[in-house]
Amino acid sequence: MRLMFTGAAPWANSGYSKPLRYLFPRLAAAGHEIALCAFYGWDGTTTETDVGGARVRIYPTARDGYFNDIIEYHAASWQAQAVITLQDVWILQDWGKKNFRWCPWLPIDTHPVSQPILKAIEGCHTPLVWVDWAKRELQQAGWMQTRVIPFGVDLELHQPADRDAARAAVGLPNDGRFIAGMVAANSSYPSRKSFPEVLLAWVDFLNRGNEGLLYLHTTITPKGKAGIDLANILQLLNLPWSTLDDPDPARKAAAVVMLPGQHEMWAGTVSDRKLASIYNALDLYLAPSMAEGFGIPILEAQACGVPVVTLNNTSMHELTWNGIALEPLQLTWEQEGGWRGVAPVEGIADAIESAAHGGFTRRVPEEVASFDWDVVVERDWLPFLADLEAEG
Repeated sequence: MRLMFTGAAPWANSGYSKPLRYLFPRLAAAGHEIALCAFYGWDGTTTETDVGGARVRIYPTARDGYFNDIIEYHAASWQAQAVITLQDVWILQDWGKKNFRWCPWLPIDTHPVSQPILKAIEGCHTPLVWVDWAKRELQQAGWMQTRVIPFGVDLELHQPADRDAARAAVGLPNDGRFIAGMVAANSSYPSRKSFPEVLLAWVDFLNRGNEGLLYLHTTITPKGKAGIDLANILQLLNLPWSTLDDPDPARKAAAVVMLPGQHEMWAGTVSDRKLASIYNALDLYLAPSMAEGFGIPILEAQACGVPVVTLNNTSMHELTWNGIALEPLQLTWEQEGGWRGVAPVEGIADAIESAAHGGFTRRVPEEVASFDWDVVVERDWLPFLADLEAEG
């Protein structure tokens, strides 16, 4: 089939780019032809490029940053038999009424599904969601044809490795201390990733007489139009912090919170291989987000054998096998029009303390194997595309 996707450019570091980086070569190997309308990571003319051995045609935006004004032209130019969008859909205008078969591969991260999402997908062919919970939510809203096609993980890259060697590779202290960490974008306010709650929990953990280092793989200042000023919060909480490229060795040695060098974060040069080393360097991965449509790092961390702390809300309980999914402190109503969870500070601190004293083990849950990218494509993508092709 001739497939047109929308999403971030595969070479960008984004939750809307990484899946395409692994998906496109596998779909091309199965005989499908791929085009991408890239709303991030590409600004120019139509071109063709190689993505993991797959030849992909890249289409640019026009005046509208999300292709509302030009998607029909691009789809006709490519002679697309299906348009599959990997992005938030509430910003898309009447795509279900346009002259192509539209299948949104979309995040659902509130309960119930928000009205802007339900309005946006009116007229689409088949909603594709990332977890069973999201399928149930959409079916309750009347979308009985919803199918689950999750994100995957590269199990050749994300696998257990020596912790001390990983710390040396990343630049984290290799002195045997307990290290918990997060890999998350600082791009929302309130913080969907629960950075403030994690920092409060870290203060609680230290005040109980424990020692350790918290590694936050993120930007100190907001990335994009929203986010939080982490430096200000760290100062208010009296948490000494530093960065991996800090030229001051005394400040670095005194830090109880560490962040990456900020230039590489803003430049987007952190590779998937380095991320795998970051996971392997940790004793505990923290992801008590208010909500997640999926949560790729939760999967990747467990593939590396690292236990995780998440929230028993939206998609996260389906992906938490080694660790704990904490109950939200309470629900909060989001402006999108649905409920999300508030992370419990004391519960996070308890989980960190438990991990620091051997309460969790390093192991790869057997469930991870079902998310290998080869499995996801063979089990989910190829049957779905065969059904589309059979319709003509």
